[in-house]
Amino acid sequence: MPKAQTYQCPNCGGVLYFNAEIGKFKCDFCESEFEEGEVKGDIPISDEVVEKKETKKAESISDFLERAPWEVTADGSVNAVVYSCPSCAAEVVADQSTVSTTCPYCGNNMLVQGLATKDNIPEWVMPFTITQEAAKERLSQHFEHKWYLSRKFNAQLEHLQGMYIPYYLYDMDIKGAGTYIGYETETSTDSDGDTHEERYYYAITRAGHASFERIPVNGSSKMPDGHMDAIAPFPFNKMKPFDASYAAGYLMEVADTESDACQPKAQRLVEASFKKDLEADARHERGVDGIEETITLATKVELSKLSSAVLPVWMMYCTWDDVDMLFAVNGDTGKCVGDLPVQGGRRAATIGGTFVGSAIIGFIIFMLIGTDGSGDTDFRVLIGVIIAVFLITLFVDGHFMGQMRTAVEATNASMSYTAEGLVVDERWCGGRRNSTRSAKKDLERHLNE
Repeated sequence: MPKAQTYQCPNCGGVLYFNAEIGKFKCDFCESEFEEGEVKGDIPISDEVVEKKETKKAESISDFLERAPWEVTADGSVNAVVYSCPSCAAEVVADQSTVSTTCPYCGNNMLVQGLATKDNIPEWVMPFTITQEAAKERLSQHFEHKWYLSRKFNAQLEHLQGMYIPYYLYDMDIKGAGTYIGYETETSTDSDGDTHEERYYYAITRAGHASFERIPVNGSSKMPDGHMDAIAPFPFNKMKPFDASYAAGYLMEVADTESDACQPKAQRLVEASFKKDLEADARHERGVDGIEETITLATKVELSKLSSAVLPVWMMYCTWDDVDMLFAVNGDTGKCVGDLPVQGGRRAATIGGTFVGSAIIGFIIFMLIGTDGSGDTDFRVLIGVIIAVFLITLFVDGHFMGQMRTAVEATNASMSYTAEGLVVDERWCGGRRNSTRSAKKDLERHLNE
C-alpha cells in the first residue's frame, strides 16, 4: 500500500496547516506559527505513473457529487488509490488526481502521489486568504436580497471544503480584420405631420490586434466549468512559485485534463472578445447608428505562453427542500457563485405584475401620443408600446433570474486583456449610400484597390 508524506510541526510533531487569516503555518497543539518558507512540502513522485483515464467534464451538481474528492469510496474502482496515513496507519482513499488530503480518522494533513508527475506539477500557487468562517459568511450574504428566493429558504450546509483547483493559464495574441455594412437612420416629418424614416448605408472595414494574459481554464474534470469560470477573476499578482506546503489543511489536485484539450476554449474566448470589440469600434464610426450586417470576419490566434497554477476555492454543498445546490467561493476575493432554487409562485407573480403595470403605463402613453383629435390611431406607436411592454417584462425577469443563476461559463476573455486592450490598425468607411447593394459595391472597390 502506498504511503504518504505528512506536515509536522518542528516543535511538537503536531499537525500543521496553512492559516489563511494570518498567512502563516500554524500548529493547534503547541500554537506555534511559521512564516512562509519555513515549511517545505514536496509532492511524492515515483517512476510508476498511474495511467490517466479519459474523463468527461462535470456538467451538473450530481456529476460533481459523484466524483467530488471527499466523496471517493474504497470500492476498488480504477479511479481510487488507497494510502496509509503516516500518523495513525489508517487506510485513506483518494482520487488519482488528488495530491493533498486529510486523514478522516486523525485529521493528519498528507501529501500523496496520485497522478503527480514531474510534468504536471503546477508552476504557481495562490494561497488562501479567505478563511472557512469568512467563506460561510460570504455564502450567507449570497442568499440575501434575492427576490425569486423563497422567504422560507434555509439551506443546510452539507459539506465545506477548501481546495486548490488546477487551472491552465494561456497567453494569446490575436489579429484579424472585419468588413461590415453599417446604417444610419434619419427621421423627418412632412407637411401633414406624418413621420418618415430613411435608412442609409456605409461600407466599413476594421483591422486590429490584441494580446491576452493568463486566461484561466479549469483543468479538473470533476469541477463544473460554470462555477470555475464564474468565480474569476483571480489576482494573479498574488501567485507564488509552487510549494506543496500551502496545501496543508486543504485538498489539492493536479490537472487531469490535458492542456491541449483546454486550449480551444481559451481560443474561443479570445475570438469572442476580439470580434465583439472590433465590431463595436466599427459601430462608433461617425454617422453610423448600428451594424446591419457583418460581411467577413477573419482572425488568427497564436499561443504565446502557457503556464499552470492551483488556485484557492472553497466548495460548498447545500441542500434545501430536496434540492441540491453547489457553491464556489473565490479563496482570495471572496466572490461567491452558485445557482439558487427559484420559487415559481414568486416568479409568476413578478412577471404578471410587471406585464400588467407596464401595459397600463403603455396604454396611457398611447392615449396621449398614439391618437389624435379625430380618433385616428398611429399603429406604429401602438406596436412600439406593445414591444416595450414585452421587453420590460423580459428585462425584469432576466434581472432577477440573473441573481439566482450565477454559475455560468465564461463567454469571452475581456478580463484577460493586456493594458493596451484592442489596438485598431486600420479604419476605413465609404460614403453614404441608399442601399446595402451600393454599400457592398463600395466595399468591393476598396478591397480591390
